[in-house]
Amino acid sequence: MRVMRRLNTFILLILILFIAYIRYLTDFYILEDRSLLDALLISLIVVFLAYIINSITRNFILRRISTARDRYTLRKTASILITVLALASLFAIWIERTSTLFIAYGILSAGVAIALQDVLRNIAGGILLVVARPFKAGDRIQVGDTTGDVLDIGSFNTTIMEIREWVDADQYTGRILSVPNSFALNQTIKNYTRDYSFIWDEIRILLIYGSNWKKAKEIALRAAGPVVGEFEDLARRELLRMGKRYFFTTYDVRTNLYMKMEENWIEIRLRYVVEPRKRRAISHLLVSNILEALEKEEDIMVGTAVSVDLINTLEKGP
Repeated sequence: MRVMRRLNTFILLILILFIAYIRYLTDFYILEDRSLLDALLISLIVVFLAYIINSITRNFILRRISTARDRYTLRKTASILITVLALASLFAIWIERTSTLFIAYGILSAGVAIALQDVLRNIAGGILLVVARPFKAGDRIQVGDTTGDVLDIGSFNTTIMEIREWVDADQYTGRILSVPNSFALNQTIKNYTRDYSFIWDEIRILLIYGSNWKKAKEIALRAAGPVVGEFEDLARRELLRMGKRYFFTTYDVRTNLYMKMEENWIEIRLRYVVEPRKRRAISHLLVSNILEALEKEEDIMVGTAVSVDLINTLEKGP
């Protein structure tokens, strides 16, 4: 990569020297004046300077910033800003030379804008992502039906490592998605990790009527305590810090139980906080611990009346 950058710099420098030689040291010209050569020479110098400034900025960030995520964000931001400034400079150079063709170029520009509207929307979305920063590389987000971890935020596309789909949990599918940045203009971005590192999750416990549901509640809370207790402390601290920036009506992150009566069972929902990327592992551990504890109790039956009737019918046989 470093060799390619040096080669590109060398090529740009050779082109600048070549055009300067033609412009100032020879009698060769294409038009009545040499305005085209002047514009071309200045344009090459602008591109060369943008390339050099971008390289210097990249090296400065690599030396001064120790965090990989911050280095990535700063490099992306600097690269986009330098590119925008370079394009604006080139536009200013060439528009002066084509003022007599303003109407023709206006029609042409309108046609190009219509033909490239998706590309322009992606560029606008990319700029919005850099300025507003609704998410950054490493965040877990959901946009429409797409959910995953952000790998890269480019000028045109955002690259995401997908989760869910056919995998029945928040785990990777193995597919890498390239999502056009235009989504930032008109879609809701759901961020799992921005400002707050936790989410609330729930597991369902179904009991047959007649079960000792009071004992089941105590067992479920007792089994959950050692598993999610550490998350509660961290989640509460983060909420308190966020309270300095946002308005919260509650800071309660305690593990809790909620009950509901259904036609054929009693439903208990265990609600708890957890890190997004540990959601499936923690859910599995909680279910395993709770089931193991409930199976030891003779007065607690897990399941539904329908499932029990089906089991009794199969045991009796035809």
